[in-house]
Amino acid sequence: MKRFYKKLLSLLLCAALLFSLTGCRDKKIDKYQDYVKSLISINYMGATEDYIKATGANKEDAEALYQSNAEHLADNILSYYNITITDAATMRDGYVELAKNIYSKVNYKVSEARKDGSVYLVDVTIYPINIFSQSSEAVTAYVDKFNTDVKDGVYNDYTLEQYETEFSTGMLDILNDACLNMTYADPVVVTVEIVEDGNTFYISDRDFLKIDAAMISTVIQTEISTDSDAAN
Repeated sequence: MKRFYKKLLSLLLCAALLFSLTGCRDKKIDKYQDYVKSLISINYMGATEDYIKATGANKEDAEALYQSNAEHLADNILSYYNITITDAATMRDGYVELAKNIYSKVNYKVSEARKDGSVYLVDVTIYPINIFSQSSEAVTAYVDKFNTDVKDGVYNDYTLEQYETEFSTGMLDILNDACLNMTYADPVVVTVEIVEDGNTFYISDRDFLKIDAAMISTVIQTEISTDSDAAN
């Protein structure tokens, strides 16, 4: 069977599309702070209680939002590392759990809402998760060793499913290990605007995507790539 070397693609981590979320108006400006906190806690930590309280959403929708965000990150990780899931549910579930593990490490602070002219703004200080940089050396070594084994015929007797499972399992172990001692990049401040609309308020999808883009650092200090396309 013809085996393909593993190649690492450009990293594109995008937020799950977040439609405009609404909440009941409150005269206290700390309501806006709580609202932004609830958005972050539900999307990255699955904390449904605060989100439901702040927005009036039901539990099923809240849980679905968290699951969707985790699945989106998992799919981006699979794409970036050129991982093909052939045993579908079992292995993909492992990467969804990895995504939840990564997101459980988010490090941020939501400041009190402040009024700027006619609008309210909320500053979110984020310490970007550094997992891709901190694991890049181990990933590079693993990919190089895997490609050498491919060239040496180690996987010639493997089925395609066994071959892909071998690679994806090794990558999953490396990334889960990195989660045990998560490091963070220098903090960034993202300012979001509270959009007031009649009896509701929310932040725009664009502002939430700014938060999401800052949560995980995509800076890779070690080059991780291969220069071959196919093996024997």
